[in-house]
Amino acid sequence: MNELTPMMRQYQEIKAECPGALLFFRLGDFYEMFGADAIEASKILEIALTSRNKKDENPVPLCGIPYHAVENYLAKLTKAGKRVAICEQVSDPTLPGIVKRKIVRIVTPGTTTSEQILKNKVNRFVMSLYVKKDYFGMAFCDLSTGEFQTAEFQGTEDLRVELLRLAPAELVLARDQYDDPVVRGAVAELSEVTVSPCDFREEAQRLLTRHLKVTTLDIFGVANQPFAIQASGILLRYLLDTQKEALPHISRIDAYRRDDFMSLDEATIRNLELTTAHDSLLSILDETETSMGGRLLRRWLLQPLLKPEDIEKRHRAVEDFVNKDDLRHSIKGELNLLSDLERLIGRLSGASGGARDLVGLAHSLARVPVIQIFLRDASPAEPGLPFPLLKHIEKQLRPLDSLVSLIQSAILENPALRLTDGGLIKPGFHPALDELHALMKDARTSLKNIEAQEIATTGINSLKVGFNRVFGYFIEVSKVNLHKVPDTYIRKQTLANAERFITPELKEYEEKVLTAEQRAVVLEFELFQNIRNEALEHMVAIKQNAAALAQLDVLLSFAQTALRRKYSKPRLTKEPVLEITAGRHPVVESMSFEQSFIPNDTHFAKDNSELALITGPNMSGKSTYLRQTALIVLMAQIGSFVPAEELHFRPVDRIFTRVGANDNLVRGQSTFMVEMQESATILANATDRSLIILDEVGRGTSTYDGLSLAWAIFEHLHDEVRGFTLFATHYHELIELAEKLPRAKNYSIDVEETAKGVLFLHQIREGGIDKSYGIEVARLAGLPAKLIERAGSILENLEAEKALSTKKIPENQLDLFASRAKLGRLTHPALERLKTLNVDAMTPLDALNALSELKRIKE
Repeated sequence: MNELTPMMRQYQEIKAECPGALLFFRLGDFYEMFGADAIEASKILEIALTSRNKKDENPVPLCGIPYHAVENYLAKLTKAGKRVAICEQVSDPTLPGIVKRKIVRIVTPGTTTSEQILKNKVNRFVMSLYVKKDYFGMAFCDLSTGEFQTAEFQGTEDLRVELLRLAPAELVLARDQYDDPVVRGAVAELSEVTVSPCDFREEAQRLLTRHLKVTTLDIFGVANQPFAIQASGILLRYLLDTQKEALPHISRIDAYRRDDFMSLDEATIRNLELTTAHDSLLSILDETETSMGGRLLRRWLLQPLLKPEDIEKRHRAVEDFVNKDDLRHSIKGELNLLSDLERLIGRLSGASGGARDLVGLAHSLARVPVIQIFLRDASPAEPGLPFPLLKHIEKQLRPLDSLVSLIQSAILENPALRLTDGGLIKPGFHPALDELHALMKDARTSLKNIEAQEIATTGINSLKVGFNRVFGYFIEVSKVNLHKVPDTYIRKQTLANAERFITPELKEYEEKVLTAEQRAVVLEFELFQNIRNEALEHMVAIKQNAAALAQLDVLLSFAQTALRRKYSKPRLTKEPVLEITAGRHPVVESMSFEQSFIPNDTHFAKDNSELALITGPNMSGKSTYLRQTALIVLMAQIGSFVPAEELHFRPVDRIFTRVGANDNLVRGQSTFMVEMQESATILANATDRSLIILDEVGRGTSTYDGLSLAWAIFEHLHDEVRGFTLFATHYHELIELAEKLPRAKNYSIDVEETAKGVLFLHQIREGGIDKSYGIEVARLAGLPAKLIERAGSILENLEAEKALSTKKIPENQLDLFASRAKLGRLTHPALERLKTLNVDAMTPLDALNALSELKRIKE
């Protein structure tokens, strides 16, 4: 350490403050990285790696980036999962001695607010976890908006669901839980999450109450939730440590209970392709006008409602928009003018907020009273019905006319990007600033006069008076005219074809102008700060407006989608039924360009038809039908209209799906193991109010194993669970089972056999079908004709053998799971002789003799 230069000693000391992070060390107009940081960063950023003191025996690796391009490079590093500490110069570099430096923020994958990283309609969450045996406290925050939520729950399955739903970019753990195997196991399945440690040694409740400026956390709904409080404390400490600022936009904690909403498990979110795929349900439903609305729609989609009154409120609001064209068009036009209020206030509360954010804020807030006026045309409250949601939103909106007026009178419509360049404040807003601008304007006139005067005095017509940020004001004379330069000119700079000079008069002018410019820039920045602080005083109201407008946007999006795609309003009932008339798959129908989508009905009723066994060939549409039923119910419970002529139903408590074949290589699980685990989750958690979708259970193992399991699961669902179930299968043996069970029905996908082959009609009909038409599907897929012919021949032989063997099967063949006691009562002379044998005492010769005897008895 003693051999290092003072600057490198300073670097080493600061580097020790941020273990695990790359250090951007400010040196003039560059951020430099040294040693291992330089080697790692140069590879990721694809920049040149050099070294400091190249002639030394051990030169220090070095790379650097220009300060004005720092955001581009930070984006690349955070995308790569890296944490970057930004170290700035905090003292005047012209003063003697080493420049003082300190870390001003640490940019991490979950806390970045870079516009190159953030997606307009997607939250970027940093999440913390606190683990206590099988209990979890969880908190998550989108730093760009200030949204901060917390919850606690039990079980690793719930943890996986929340990780999948929120998809955090970064997970923060207290250092003493950093290597917790339970958390690490769950996180291993997330390919794009960075896990970061946090040194948390303080009392969580005290930290939270101090930051939120409250005396108790009960007002946020976290009373008696110690794990949630602990997780929130860990996350807040991490944010304060990395951002190095007060974070005033994190002004509340929103606690929620996972049972406030329908819980969608990992398999259901994946199997129904709600948000991740390009052709997802989200892509169909998202006609939002604002980024705020887009983010809220994603949240609603993953948190369907359970309470009928809440669902009906949303349906009535959507219906209002559907039925009232003027209201819909007016609100749509106003929402289209809004900026992202949530992220605007987030930027303004931090170091990245600029004057253009204030302009955007004023423009958006100016639309609030206009939207309120339009909402007066929404349907009024009616006796016996819940208070209309659109009227509730109207009451939630808070016009801020005084703030809008202040910003519009003060800030230029197109202000400078950099706050240190001036060009922020309108003329007439501040008298002292106007005086400085007048002085600068007069000085510019004087500059032209000086130039004209010098041309007249010297006779040099090409003489110019100019300004350079490095050298200040100057008189420029070409080299061919240097002989005309007076002795009073003082040489300032030499160029290739000219010389630059200064005069006492120009020097006096320079000091006058520069002083005025500097004072104006400082004053404009102070005025901007005052206006920004005034805006932050209204942060709660601004956030309330943002939340209300986002809600309005999603409801309008539902209406737009309903009209464009001909969706209908669901009808809720207290009766335990699920009746879908002419239902359609919302995504598949949008891609059915060549032919129209074939709609299908679904009918469930308690104590009558609770299980539907679906048989039919591949490619006939079984999986589409199963998924569309689940999607229609889910859409209804988020408040959307649905792709059906009619939906009449009682809301379900859960939607479970077991669809498709998936290996889980991360967990080291085979397709069949994943299938069985998903089935086990359904059987353990489904209730008689659940909707259950099962597709081809048991196909990942041998035929008889698979049939046995599918049979047993079907019986268990019928006898024990009794939730509404769609059960698709290729095991035609189950058709007879469904016929014998009182609350089960057989359905199949209709197929028409023609001279040219098989025609799949994609229509659900009552009754089972005992053909799979697999060879016809193979023919359609283009397999060689010779192979198809051979397969047909083999099939005929196998079916003949099966027909022969089934003649020997007794009538009670449906009882595949006879008990051991029942088997023990079976009698036969060979069995009786077998019971008398002592296998352990037999020699090989004895065994052969016994086998011969048993064979004779059997014959």
